[in-house]
Amino acid sequence: MRKAILALALPLAAACQAGQGVTPQDLAVLAATCFTCHGPDGQPPGNRPGSIPALRGRSAGFLLQRLREFKAMAPEQAGAGATIMPLLLQGYDEAQIEALAQWFARREQP
Repeated sequence: MRKAILALALPLAAACQAGQGVTPQDLAVLAATCFTCHGPDGQPPGNRPGSIPALRGRSAGFLLQRLREFKAMAPEQAGAGATIMPLLLQGYDEAQIEALAQWFARREQP
């Protein structure tokens, strides 16, 4: 399963690296990949303790730190109970990570 997810994430991330930063269209595609787990617009339904955390409304600094931590973690070091995030983040460059952190931080609260 990890190989299948990585096979999807890496080409998407590579396609978004245009050498000029992340375009709004690229960012929309990147953010949409987060919605599968984190819910529409970064707000998971129910948002109960122990569930997948909301992204929307978190500070850009917090999100950037967490995304960088996931990227630095080798997928094989994450352990059986870990999230898929270390694997997914391997396909993103620093500009994409920064853009995602800013995008979710700017999303308006309901």
